[in-house]
Amino acid sequence: MADTPTDSVPILMYHRIATDGPPGLKRWRVTPELFDAHMETLHRAGYQTIAFAEWADALAERHPVQGKRVLLTFDDGYSDFLSAAIPPLRRHDFSATVFLVAERIGQTALWDADYGDCAPLMSWEEIKSLHETGIEFGAHSCIRKKMTEMESTELAEDTRRTRAILEEGLGVPVPTLAYPYGEQNEAVRRAVGEAGTKAAVTIESGISKLGDDLLRLPRIEIADGCTPEQLISLLEPAG
Repeated sequence: MADTPTDSVPILMYHRIATDGPPGLKRWRVTPELFDAHMETLHRAGYQTIAFAEWADALAERHPVQGKRVLLTFDDGYSDFLSAAIPPLRRHDFSATVFLVAERIGQTALWDADYGDCAPLMSWEEIKSLHETGIEFGAHSCIRKKMTEMESTELAEDTRRTRAILEEGLGVPVPTLAYPYGEQNEAVRRAVGEAGTKAAVTIESGISKLGDDLLRLPRIEIADGCTPEQLISLLEPAG
C-alpha cells in the first residue's frame, strides 16, 4: 500500500539504454524496448521511485519511507539516457539519479575506448534541462579513475573538484557519489566522507536497508537481457 512504511529500498544500477555498441560492453547495455518493459513492470508491481537524497536522509535518520519504493540510478551520463530512458520514465512519473563524470560532460566516454567507439555523453544544456524536470545528479569522479588507485591527497582533491564542477553547473548541492568501477575501501570511504560526500553507492549486490553504511550502499546491477520477471525477482527475493 502507498501509505505502508518500508525500511528497505532496492537501488538499481543501469548504464546505457541502447541497442548498438561495442560487443565487449554488451553487458552494460539494456535495449530501449527492454528498459520500457522494466519500467512498465515496476509500475504494475506498485513501485514508486524515490530520490537518492530522500533515501539518504531516511538512512541518516533511520526513519522508514512511505510506500513501495525503488531508486533508479544511471552511471556515467550517456546521451542515450535522454533519448531512450526519459520517455518511459516520464510515462510512469518515475525519476532517477544520474552519476556524472565531471570533466567529461558533453564529450565522449573515453573509458570505453579499449572496446571500440566511445559513446557520447550528455551536455550541460541537456543536464540542466533534465534537472529542472526533477532528475537528480550525483558525482562519478572527475575522469572516472579508480579511487582505490588514488593517493589520499589526490582523492580528496578529485572529490572536491567534482562536486565544485557539478554544483556550479547545477546550482544545487551535490553530496552523492557512485564510486567509479565500484572500487572503494575504508580509506576511500573516509576520504570522500571528509570531503563532504553524504551518501555513496557501490556495486556490491543487495537491497539497501536502514542501518546501512551511508558511504557503502549496495546496488542491484541490471544487465543486458534481464527479463522483467527476473527484475522483479531481484527486487523481491523469495523468502
